[in-house]
Amino acid sequence: MPLPDIQLDNRSYNDLVNELKRRIPAYTPQWTDFNESDPGIALIEMFSWLADILIYRINQIPDKAYIKFLQMIGIQLALPAPAQAYLTFTVTSQNPVLVRGGTRVQASGASSGQVTFETVDDFYAAGSNVAAVQTFDGATYSVVTNFNPVDGSSYGAFGNLPQAGSALYIGFDNAYPSTDGFEYPLIFLVNTPSVTGLAQGGQSTQNISPPIEFVLEYSTATGWGTFTEVTDSTNQFTQTGVLSFQAPSDWASVQWGALRRSTDPSYFWMRYRISQVLGSGYQSPPLLTNILANSVMSLNAETAQGELLGASNGMPNQTFQISNYPVLPNPPSVSGIVQVNEGDGNGYTLWQEVLDFSGSDSNSKVYTLDHSAGVVTFGDGVHGKIPHWLSSDGSNLESSDTPNVQVTQYQYGGGSAGNVGANTITSMIDTVPFVASVTNLLPAQLGSDEQTVEDAEEKAPQQIRTLGRAVTPGDFVTLAIQTPGARVQRATAIPLQRPQTQVVRAADGSVILPPNAPGVVTVIVVPDGPDPSKPIASDQTMTAVAAYLDAYRLVTCELYVTNPVYRLVEIDATITVVPGATTGTVQALVENALLAFYNPLTGGQQGAGWDFGGTIYVSDAYRQILDVPGVLRIEGTIDIYVDNQLQPQDQDIQLQPFELVYSTNHTLNVGYSS
Repeated sequence: MPLPDIQLDNRSYNDLVNELKRRIPAYTPQWTDFNESDPGIALIEMFSWLADILIYRINQIPDKAYIKFLQMIGIQLALPAPAQAYLTFTVTSQNPVLVRGGTRVQASGASSGQVTFETVDDFYAAGSNVAAVQTFDGATYSVVTNFNPVDGSSYGAFGNLPQAGSALYIGFDNAYPSTDGFEYPLIFLVNTPSVTGLAQGGQSTQNISPPIEFVLEYSTATGWGTFTEVTDSTNQFTQTGVLSFQAPSDWASVQWGALRRSTDPSYFWMRYRISQVLGSGYQSPPLLTNILANSVMSLNAETAQGELLGASNGMPNQTFQISNYPVLPNPPSVSGIVQVNEGDGNGYTLWQEVLDFSGSDSNSKVYTLDHSAGVVTFGDGVHGKIPHWLSSDGSNLESSDTPNVQVTQYQYGGGSAGNVGANTITSMIDTVPFVASVTNLLPAQLGSDEQTVEDAEEKAPQQIRTLGRAVTPGDFVTLAIQTPGARVQRATAIPLQRPQTQVVRAADGSVILPPNAPGVVTVIVVPDGPDPSKPIASDQTMTAVAAYLDAYRLVTCELYVTNPVYRLVEIDATITVVPGATTGTVQALVENALLAFYNPLTGGQQGAGWDFGGTIYVSDAYRQILDVPGVLRIEGTIDIYVDNQLQPQDQDIQLQPFELVYSTNHTLNVGYSS
């Protein structure tokens, strides 16, 4: 969206005259004639006229100049981003049910009115649901009790040491219908720190050599069969993706693994088995956050097609209004959405969308689009061609103009209102035969509102400093926070280190640091999430950050995006309150002060979030408690627990650069002096 004009002083001539008249009684009470014939009133009007001219000039500077500078260097307001949500459909048919791309579903109970989502692809749904998940590490079966958590937690797909023979078992309550040519999708959300949002050596994750070879198998009455038609976009669980397969005709329900007791039900099992480890295999064991069957990605957007905008009048700089806005950006494969019929016998031809007309000549079929306001603008005949005027009867009457400007297909919508919670997208707008219900098992992600002018001004110096590339750790931090739709509140970048999931210590307690990894940068992000005490970036958020950073990193940079390692802090203290204070009130105030201080977003000395790797000083705990009104003293010493382990008395705790603290509760014994 173009940056708007700024007015420093919006007072008009009449505002100034009235303001001066209101001040007369305070300064000269004897002045009572306010008629225009009074010489004093004439002077007020004259000076107001002069001030009005001055205000007009003042409004050209300095914020206006600042906005112009931003425009000159190409900084625009970020457009609204549509939220993304995985929709899961429940069907009643025994046969595959086709759900077309563009099927519309609405969120129920949304706070900002109607929130509509559209599916992005065609897919086939069936009456088969994930009912059980087991992992096999080569020796032991483990049952995953919560295989579709909503809190971002994860579990190992193949245990802690993936090897040949390790496998992931997925049990379905019903077999998928066996029909030739029908492929069913199974969505795997992957959270592997070593490859989350990976962008290595100038290649995307699809081009990275897989760490294993696998076989996808199914249970039969006599053993295991092999799926013959399989497409795996997860790159062997190194990234979120879709596993597509054709269902066999001899799929049978059996008891398997750790579920072989007489009371355990039988399931139609799918086995994702490692047949061979390639090279060194996985850098770290792959972690799954969710397995979604009968599901497809959707966007908080609606599609409009074939909208007639109006008739060209042959004049320079014509504008046309699109009915629905904000208009979402075109996909990379689409150069424009506006068509013009110039009466040359070729019908409607597609014109190209450009940011401005600076590189266009009088024959360039181009236009600009203010996506936020939905306004299409054509050139002036020198920079950008003017669409021809068509008259239906050859006259110059406007009523006889022939409409000849239209838009093809476009999407509109987006905004933070689309970030609805889990199981809220439940109302079908478009009827699909044999679909009984729909829901989103996980919250919608990545929706963001249009960037404000104030935010653009604040971030402009950082954008200028990065100059379209990420070299220093500060560059990566700045760009990560600016990722559209990711809602990243804080970030840090650690050079020469791959992601770490825990601190490794020697026998004497000292930290063992991994060797430096040249060319590697690990970016740790803290998002704005539903749990402010321990915000966890979803796989979608980390992938969005990585994709955004991938355009700025150097080609030799090996980039990782991950979550921080959180350390749970709990304070145990005995507090004496001043006489007359209410113990319950003081306890609540102390609890809130400690929760706010040991918080990744609001904690630390400055209240702007705990420093990455910031030391846990014992003295800070005393200060936080003693600064609370009503606290008289602390009895004895304070006990500090980190990850439920009591720390040595009066010893500060040093964290690593990839660690942050959080707290959920504190043990406080509050009473009066005896």
